[in-house]
Amino acid sequence: MQVFRIANSGRTWPVLLYAGVPLIITGLLWATSFYEVTLPQVIAAFILGWIPWAAYREWVRGTREKIPLFALIGSVYWVAYAVPLFWLKHGIALVTGTHQLSENAITQSLYLVVFGVGAMKIGMAAAGRLRFMHSYGLDIHRNPGRWHYLRLVLLGAALLKIAVPFDMLGGGGRQFLAIVETTVPSVAFVILLRYYLRGKAIPFDKALLAGYAGIALVAGISSGWLGSFVGVAIMATAVYVYERRKFPLVAIMIGIPIVLFLQPGKEKFRQQYWRAGASESYVERFNYWMDSSWSAWGKPLLNADEEQARNLASETLGRLSLLDQTANVMESTPERIPYQNGRLYSYMLVTFVPRLFWPDKPSVNDSNRWYQVAYRLTMRQNLNGVSIAVGYLPESYINFGWVGPPLVMFCLGILLGLFDRIFLRPSSGLLLNSIGVSLLPGLLIVDAQLAQYIAGVGQQVAVALITLAPMFDLHRNGSYRGARSFFTPAPNFEDGRSVLTGNRSQAELLRRP
Repeated sequence: MQVFRIANSGRTWPVLLYAGVPLIITGLLWATSFYEVTLPQVIAAFILGWIPWAAYREWVRGTREKIPLFALIGSVYWVAYAVPLFWLKHGIALVTGTHQLSENAITQSLYLVVFGVGAMKIGMAAAGRLRFMHSYGLDIHRNPGRWHYLRLVLLGAALLKIAVPFDMLGGGGRQFLAIVETTVPSVAFVILLRYYLRGKAIPFDKALLAGYAGIALVAGISSGWLGSFVGVAIMATAVYVYERRKFPLVAIMIGIPIVLFLQPGKEKFRQQYWRAGASESYVERFNYWMDSSWSAWGKPLLNADEEQARNLASETLGRLSLLDQTANVMESTPERIPYQNGRLYSYMLVTFVPRLFWPDKPSVNDSNRWYQVAYRLTMRQNLNGVSIAVGYLPESYINFGWVGPPLVMFCLGILLGLFDRIFLRPSSGLLLNSIGVSLLPGLLIVDAQLAQYIAGVGQQVAVALITLAPMFDLHRNGSYRGARSFFTPAPNFEDGRSVLTGNRSQAELLRRP
């Protein structure tokens, strides 16, 4: 088998790891496909899987001191497009009935996402070459007395999430209250979790961490949404990567099947409990959701019925797919619906004005509502009961045609690259790192419109900084700050040797004290 040598570590890696893994997975998906798939579609699916895999391998070969943001986003795109290509029916439910999508539209959609993800990668790489903001004077104080405030913030925000609904302050304060109930406790959770993994957390911190995760799970089960718990799992995974410099593969392999298992029972659960007078018992709701999901999985597994297996795949993966919506866009634009020439991005001109000061500010959902009606997904009179987003990548095509994905995704890649440099580098400090990790689940949502995707980031950062201001350490003496730094300085490698430690291997340098 052909191999090549990694200069930095002196280790050999089989070529299979760089092309073979996505090739094998694509082959398995093709072999188990329920539907006919053309060779160009298979090749596009392979490329879409290879792009994040190559980024992940690049991260593994490096120092692994930060989150592989592009690899994570690219993997989400692979799940949203490549997996549905093989396992979901190529059709979409319109107000006029079920529409069978053309194979040409499916193929064009896959090309679109490959171009878009590639442009995002180029944009992030370009942002990574910018030389600025190498040090920050803002971080969290190491004085133990100040950490009582952090614990109070986590406890208070968690209780606020249980007792106070988002709309209590009306439309003007809804966004602010949502940030206080979600982003602020998430930042506190991330900070305490990092100390827990370093063995520095006190027993009360451990109770707070377990309680916050439990509240997220209970809230998700009782409301029919798993988003809050999945968000906590993503943040915990990111913290683990920072502290152990590897992914918790066992936890991931356990968590993904659990989420997929619960998907088929979600719609039945919502029909049962999203109505007036429904039971408030968490135990009853949990048992009903589990029974509904088990029933949905049991039929095709026990009967080995292909039609039931197709229905199960649709119920499990349907909400994760963007392929059918993108293909519908490709068929309708510009033949039936002309290019919008940037009109759908108009909300970003006013996004940083808080609704508290502008109660009648245009809604970020306006572009979603237009999309639903124009592309025949929802009748106009039913818009208040359903919200469907096409994602910022297809949206770029709706606005500018084939010029849109390279242009918009490249610019978005620059923004994500700047976010990566400012918030996800260990040298940014514990405070900014924790804010970055708390915002990470939102960055992995690829089915949002662009205005919605970037609208709240600035507001979330501002509210988090204001709330945690009593914990700031504004001391600017370099030696004093370095002595209290939370992070271990990352080693510099040069021709396979550490400039700090002579001949020690990279594996030795990655061991934490």
